[in-house]
Amino acid sequence: MSTKRLNDGWGRWMAYSEAYLGESLNNRAYDAAIEGAAALNAVMRQNAARGQLASGNTLIGFGVELCRVFGEQFDSAAKFTFNLTGGNAPETIKPLDYFAGRVVEMLIQKLIELGPHTGLDEATRARDLQTTRVRLNEMRIRRMRDFSNGMIGDEKMKKDEVVSIINNQTNSPGAIQQSGVGNFSQQAFTQQYQPLVAAIDTALASAEFANLQESQKQGFKDIADYVKDEAAKPAPDPGKLKRWCQHLINMGKELGMKVAVSEIAQLIAKIFSM
Repeated sequence: MSTKRLNDGWGRWMAYSEAYLGESLNNRAYDAAIEGAAALNAVMRQNAARGQLASGNTLIGFGVELCRVFGEQFDSAAKFTFNLTGGNAPETIKPLDYFAGRVVEMLIQKLIELGPHTGLDEATRARDLQTTRVRLNEMRIRRMRDFSNGMIGDEKMKKDEVVSIINNQTNSPGAIQQSGVGNFSQQAFTQQYQPLVAAIDTALASAEFANLQESQKQGFKDIADYVKDEAAKPAPDPGKLKRWCQHLINMGKELGMKVAVSEIAQLIAKIFSM
């Protein structure tokens, strides 16, 4: 299945593209490897300039930088996964943990590749390599445990602004407000409904969309269809509409469809007074 449905923890059901989640985490893993390599090279340049390249300072710097990169990349991926899927259900833990494991191995591989260029002997490098691997895997275990318990660092993970709880103050759709995202305007929605659907269809027919890989197209279309279905209801849920339009916009930007989703973003801004 290309689309998964999970309870978001607030009694609503969330739909998201498994293919999109997997591909996004895969791209993030490669980004982490690139950042890790750049960090290691920076340590080598700095210590070479000090005449300390073949020293313990280089190994210490390597360990510090790889732990930093892993921590930052994991936290970013955890927030992305939490916001995309609507929570931290068991089904979301597995792909995030797989991502974390890949990042550890890719960072270690960069360390293996650059190690010989430090001038340090193989036995010293091997001991440090094992130490760094253990440290990274310990970080992975701790952070995955935090994620599974809804924590990131010392803070409780929270849904971003577009997934805040809806406060229904009356039975009138025009009076529904969403904390953190502004007020839903029924009048603006009525005026912008057709342009919103047209903008989504235009994005799906764009050259930017046509250039995507099939899994990317399916992921974007899954969410686009979800938005259109919600918008077509006699009384659309403002929270769902805002949330999934924002997911669609964010996905489009990440896939390089900035032009195609710019009009959608402008229309949503009109529907929700900020």
